[in-house]
Amino acid sequence: MKPPLLSLDAVRLPRGTLRELSIEFGPGVHVITGPNGIGKTSLLNAIAGSLPLTSGAIRLDGKALAHDAAQVVLAPNVPPAIPWIRSGLLLDFVVSLYGATRRDPQEASDILVRLGLDTSLDAPFGTLSAGMARKLLLAAALIASPAVMLFDEPTNDIDAASSAAFVELVRASTVNGIVIITTHHVGDLMSLNPRVLPLAVS
Repeated sequence: MKPPLLSLDAVRLPRGTLRELSIEFGPGVHVITGPNGIGKTSLLNAIAGSLPLTSGAIRLDGKALAHDAAQVVLAPNVPPAIPWIRSGLLLDFVVSLYGATRRDPQEASDILVRLGLDTSLDAPFGTLSAGMARKLLLAAALIASPAVMLFDEPTNDIDAASSAAFVELVRASTVNGIVIITTHHVGDLMSLNPRVLPLAVS
């Protein structure tokens, strides 16, 4: 199988201070850093398809990224405002969108256990702590496991053991996948030997 290649061609975002960006992402971990307001989150949202580009194009393997084809998953920094939903139902809904790539039930169960989520799935999402809510979104993305996985500030709010577990789970996802992470805590991720991309106003 040919390794995936994500290409951003002369991309301009409607938010943030980042100017035109052209870059390619191959398999492995890519860590995006930069000051607040430059557009790190906006960049992930654009790749995920939730923020339209001002101009430019995003392609996967030379073709326009098809957001309705479940090629990309995003674990956002801010959880969705649906506090009444059962946590397990939210997880199941996200994963259900990725029928072609999602992990098998045993692998999914292992991810939940390693992130300490296995006893929290019956709780309403809005009753989870900030750390548990973030871990649920991380687990959903890891279980969905499409070609491109995006994580916005994934180690914020979570405990050290869960952060270490997340790193190891990401390591196992990068053999044939593209992982893009925004963070202010690069040290949490350096054991992954990532490509570090500092964003700056050009």
